[in-house]
Amino acid sequence: MTPALMLLIILLMLALGVPIAFALGVTAVAFLLLLTDLPMSLIVQQLYQGTNSFPLLAIPLFILAGSLMNYSGMSKRLINFALSIVGMVRGGLAFVNVIASVFFGAITGTAAAASAAVGQIMIPIMNKKGYAPGFSAATTSAGSSLGILIPPSVPMILYGSISGISVANLFLTGIPIGLMIAFGYLIVAYFVSLKQDYVVEEQPFSLRNFYKTFLDAIPALLVPAIILGGIMTGVVTPTESAALAVLCGLVAGFIYKELTFKKLMNALEDSVRNTALVMFIVATATILGFSFSSLGIGQQMMGPFMAFSDNPIMIMLMASLILFIGGLIFDGTVMVVVLVPLFLPLVQATAIDPLQFAMVVIIVWGIGQQTPPVASGLYITTAIAKVNMLKASKYNIWYISVLIVALIGMIFYPDVMLYFPRLLVQ
Repeated sequence: MTPALMLLIILLMLALGVPIAFALGVTAVAFLLLLTDLPMSLIVQQLYQGTNSFPLLAIPLFILAGSLMNYSGMSKRLINFALSIVGMVRGGLAFVNVIASVFFGAITGTAAAASAAVGQIMIPIMNKKGYAPGFSAATTSAGSSLGILIPPSVPMILYGSISGISVANLFLTGIPIGLMIAFGYLIVAYFVSLKQDYVVEEQPFSLRNFYKTFLDAIPALLVPAIILGGIMTGVVTPTESAALAVLCGLVAGFIYKELTFKKLMNALEDSVRNTALVMFIVATATILGFSFSSLGIGQQMMGPFMAFSDNPIMIMLMASLILFIGGLIFDGTVMVVVLVPLFLPLVQATAIDPLQFAMVVIIVWGIGQQTPPVASGLYITTAIAKVNMLKASKYNIWYISVLIVALIGMIFYPDVMLYFPRLLVQ
């Protein structure tokens, strides 16, 4: 009864327009004060400890790095490079959109930054060339989910801080999974473009143009190489690699001569605002998680799951369903901070591979970003494309199906899905 009542109050507050961080925090504190005799000082301590984590330090750094990339001219050069590779095939601009999202996923670590950076450039170009605005928005939105699958990934940092799993291992696991999903997106983009008979660019492939755009994009392409190379060789931790990413963004901005003092201030302002938003939600969601623990809600919710403790597939199917429903209601950050800790003891008590469950959570997070009513990815791209969410969702359902196939594969065929990631982790 208590969990349902807490959820109902949170949903009511959200419907009234209360910011999600306040809705979570107020609900948690109210129930703790009413149903327990815990001192307020302990609640304040939990609020502080929710963000007092060295791995979480990577979040503001990667957010800042992403802002620097956007203001330093990297987005334009990366997209030009992608255009030189696949811009001349049918649906080539949709291909470019996905490939650019892969690049930005390997730089920014967040879906919002990737969708904003790619969308502001690609959506107007695609619309001008005759692509349906809904398709342009859907392709950009789906591609933005690669930002949480391909490292450096802020959600993976958050998951690692909660679960205790090595963030470096999560990063290495996400590389092949993210690239497989990106390949699935390319297949969808091709068949939709074929069906809609979208234009083929007149300009043929040019080795000279490829070479020129590649040279121009080298500083941008070096950023993920430095980040992942440093982590894989053990030279830096994921948090230290985030500081390296900021340094790379500054250097690239000066190389391209586009990062003016005003743009630097704008990047700092954007990163401070986005960091505050994420970390405040993390802090208040931590209090909500603490209230679950203090009120024994975790044991109540996990009781029915224990009947399937000898059936890992059933556990993950049920967990995916609950996480998916949570993703329809909450932002992915809230979903992970609040719901994932409830499942971790069950995962540890069964034969479920921790990395397998982590990827299930991240993929479901990606699905939630594309699925209304929350659909954080679609909100950004539909605003840029000036199209309603229904028209974009008509196309986006095919991209979501790629994520669902990846989720099913991760649950039922983990040895296949994790074959290459396990080689990298070892």
